Amino acid sequence: MHTFKHILLKSLAIIIVVTVLLPATVKAMHVFENHKHDVCTEKTSDHHLHQIDLDCEFYKIKLNNSLSFSVFSYTLIEIKNNHKPFLSQYQFISSYQRLGIVLRGPPQFV
Repeated sequence: MHTFKHILLKSLAIIIVVTVLLPATVKAMHVFENHKHDVCTEKTSDHHLHQIDLDCEFYKIKLNNSLSFSVFSYTLIEIKNNHKPFLSQYQFISSYQRLGIVLRGPPQFV
């Protein structure tokens, strides 16, 4: 049972790695092929290169899908200004005053 689980886990890991790396491998193989992509830059000629069907079919492979949600809606919240202006720079100081006498008795031993 332990070896079956171990074999299943390894095979699943290999399948995931191959699935993730396959598009990058295909793209790298296409880059290192010895063919060139012609680009049409002439605007005056009657016959353009982009009208010819070249043998390169790589542009038909879509490696990533774009996913967008247009349902997202939001409403702006109006924030009212309910703060008082500071009249003094010392307003943050508390009104606590230390007394000169002790308000509790001395500690007792149990």
